[in-house]
Order: sequence, then C-alpha cells, then structure tokens
Amino acid sequence: MKHTILYILLVFSTVTVRSQTRDTTGISTRNKLFSADSTLLSAYDFAKLSPFYLKNLMPVTYNNLRLGYNYEQGHLRKAQDATKLNNAFLSTEGISQLKSVSIWGQFSYNRTVEDSVAFAHQTRNNLANPYYFGSVRNVSYQRTVYSLKTLASKNLLGKNLPVGLGADYRIGDHYSTNDPRGEISDYQFNLIGSLGYHLTDHLAIGAAYRVGYGLEKANVAYKNNSLNQGRVSPEFTNYLINGYGEPGEYNENRTVQNNQKRNGLDAYLTFENDVLGSFNFLYQTVKDNQKFDYRTGDGITEYTKFHLTSENYRLFWLKKGKTNKFSADLAYSRNDGDNYLNVYLANSYLYKNNTIAAKGYFSLIKDQITHNFGLGLSKYEERKQDGIAGNDIRFNQLNYSLSYGINHQNKNNHNWGFSLTGLYNQYLDSDFSVLLANEGVFTRNVIYYDYAYNTASKFGANLSGDYSIPMFKQIQAGIKVALTYWRREDLKDFGRALTNTPGKDRFSSNISLNLYF
Repeated sequence: MKHTILYILLVFSTVTVRSQTRDTTGISTRNKLFSADSTLLSAYDFAKLSPFYLKNLMPVTYNNLRLGYNYEQGHLRKAQDATKLNNAFLSTEGISQLKSVSIWGQFSYNRTVEDSVAFAHQTRNNLANPYYFGSVRNVSYQRTVYSLKTLASKNLLGKNLPVGLGADYRIGDHYSTNDPRGEISDYQFNLIGSLGYHLTDHLAIGAAYRVGYGLEKANVAYKNNSLNQGRVSPEFTNYLINGYGEPGEYNENRTVQNNQKRNGLDAYLTFENDVLGSFNFLYQTVKDNQKFDYRTGDGITEYTKFHLTSENYRLFWLKKGKTNKFSADLAYSRNDGDNYLNVYLANSYLYKNNTIAAKGYFSLIKDQITHNFGLGLSKYEERKQDGIAGNDIRFNQLNYSLSYGINHQNKNNHNWGFSLTGLYNQYLDSDFSVLLANEGVFTRNVIYYDYAYNTASKFGANLSGDYSIPMFKQIQAGIKVALTYWRREDLKDFGRALTNTPGKDRFSSNISLNLYF
C-alpha cells in the first residue's frame, strides 16, 4: 500500500515539475485570477465530470496546490455525524498539454479526527449503505483518505473525433480509538472512456461508458474483553444496522465485507456560438451492486445485497465577454436503492432521494477588480422505507444561497479578496410513520433525531478572505481563511419524545496555504 501511494506521488510530482519548467510569473498570476473568477471556476468544475468537456471548458494550463486545516464544532448535526471534527488536507491539481493531448490530474490527502460518533462504524463515502455496525457508545474516529483522479482528451480526424479516458482511485483507512473499536478499510477504482463527434463546427455529440469496482471491510473489536458482550455496560453493545429499523445485537463474528461493482453510460451534447455562448448537456446513469458477506477459511456466508441506481441530468451554460462572464448550471439527480435479504428471500429496505438545483454566476472585471455574484436554489427530497420495521420517513427541503465576492490585483501582482455568502435551508413538508411497538435504542437515538434535524429550517453565512503575492518568479502564494456558521429554527413537534435533540448551532473554520504555478 505504501509503495502504491509513493508511486502515485512520484508520477504526479513529475507532471507538476514539467509544467513548472515552462512557467512564468504571468502564468502563475493568471492562474490566481482564474481561481478568483467564480464563473470560470464553475465551468472548470463541470469539466471534471468527463474527459469530453476537457478541451472546451478548462484552460490550456492551470496548476495549484492547497495545504490546509478544517475545524468544525457544534451539536447541530445529524445523529451519526461527529460533534467535533479536525481535518488536515493536502491537494494538488492541474491541467497541461502534452503535444495534442490535454491531461488533467488531481491528488488529495485527508487526515480527519472525528469526536463523539455514535451508531456509525462506516466510511463517509457510502452513505446509502444499509448494512453496517454501530453502538450507543460515542467513539472517536480517525480517517485517512488518499484519492487520485485523472482525465485525458485527444482530438482525432482534425477536431471531429474527440476521444477521452479517465480514472478515479481512492483508498481509505478508518478506525476508532476507544471501545467498541471499529476498523474499516475501503478501496474504490473507477474508469471512464468517452467518444465524441462534431456534427458541425458548433454542434457535437458524445457518449461514454463507466465501469468501477469497490471493496469495504469492517470489523468491530474490544480492547477490554469484559465489554465485548455488552453485559457490563449496555452502551458498549454492538448492533447490526440492517435497513432503517431497530437493529439486533451482534456480538459474534463482527466482521463484514462489501464487494461493489458498478457500470454506467453517459450521453453528451454541446453547442457553441460566439453570440449565445457554450451549452453543455450531460446525461448519466450508473448502477451499483453491493454484496455483503462474512468470510472465513470455511467459506462465505452471504448476508444481503444492495442495488443503487443513479441518474443525473446537467445543463451548463457559459457566456464570456470582454469584461463580464455568465454561467448557469441546471441539474436534476436521483438515487433509487433497495436491498435483498437472503434470510427472507425478499426486499426489506428502500432508499430514494432526488435533487433539483439551479446555480448562476456573474463575474464583472473592471480596473483590475473582479466582482463575483452568485445565486443558488435547490430542492432536496429523501425517503427511507423499512418493511420489517414498518417505518416510512420522508422529508423535503429548499436550499437558498446568495453570494458576493471581490478580488483586487495591484500593479505588483499582489491580490486580496473576500466573499460573503448567505445560506438558508427551508423545511417544506414531510411524512412520518414509525410504529411505537418497534421503538428501541436506534429509533430513539437516530431515526427520531434525524427526523427532527431534517425538518428544522436553518440559516447561516460564510465569510472568507485571502491575500497572495508572487514568490520565486514562478509561484503566486497566498493565505485564505474562511468561517461558516449555521443556526436552526424551532424543532417540529411530531409527537415523539427525543432522547437527544439537535443542537442550536454549528461553527466551522478553514485556513489554507494556496500556491498557483
């Protein structure tokens, strides 16, 4: 494992060094201004979805490196989230040209410490997972995650036949430092191959095939053996959460393996016009099949299967002028999941969510000052049904965001900037059906708590500021600081007594060193 990570770092560093040898002060300053332009940055982020968009929506060259620290604290959180979180991260990404090939790459490392996590011996990467271990006892989790993403695109037959390849690789290690001691390792690897064709100079179509594999292994153990059956203190009892109902005690064979296979298709349509701008449409569907089992030298015992189908529709528009730029991003996505329990030979759990979102950005450049205006509106709906428990929970939310930012560059290429974003999460409606006869420790501590959290409206704000200067003739270096605060409104009364209630507020902060080269 260590050799794999070192090899990834060596390859990525080699690409970065090559790009640096061609760099100048002008390029590093231009990359800093690019990152401060929210409209261009939204196009850059959209292009990361597929190599098909690489040449049209990304700059020819761009490189940055971020080293930073995140801190979060507060009881306004979901039941299985951490009360306090400390995260150190390193990420670097960039795009460069190797003759006629455009190559984009990103490497990131995250080291996270989570305090007071209950009922969640699982990764943060597979939240739809219906089959995992948990306990009432709060534990502290340490998580280390490495990820590497890359995309490449090349035009054949002039510019008529763009072909592309991409890969997404992730390794995670998660473990708690107090009893019950959960230990989870996860691995994900995804590939994409795309092919396009220009019908005219302005109109192009394309398609892609996605395939991937994943593996998660979980184990729960005890340093103090007197606690491993939950007899001394019931809060140390290990539970197997299977669906969205009351779990059963599971104090033997506390090991599970999740094998994942996925495949999917993309369809693309782009239209570019000097007057109207660039229109980019994406349709994507992915089917993910997960199998949970227990493995020993004697054989494999299959527990359950989980099928998750995802669909995404995106329409991105970009219009660039001499002094101003516009972008709009319209999206619809949905996920449908269901499990199959071998012991019942039937489905028992359904998971569904869908999101409708619209984002708009406007950038105005005047007298070495960039003004950024942003507006976002999205509706999120989620539903969980458990047939064995007779639970059916649904909620609907509307999310608003309004932002303004400014970046100024003087004649010495010194940059300063700040941004302010207002946030509001509005509760719309919900359904709640939980049988009192099945009420237990998980229902009171997770299901009731999350329903109270998800049906409470919340408001917040984000404030950030940064300052950067040229260094070593090839680098623009800067410090950025951001603060975010959320506060909830009154909780909805749904006729059940809560063991715990969501807190009033949550605070988070971020500081990072940013290099552009």
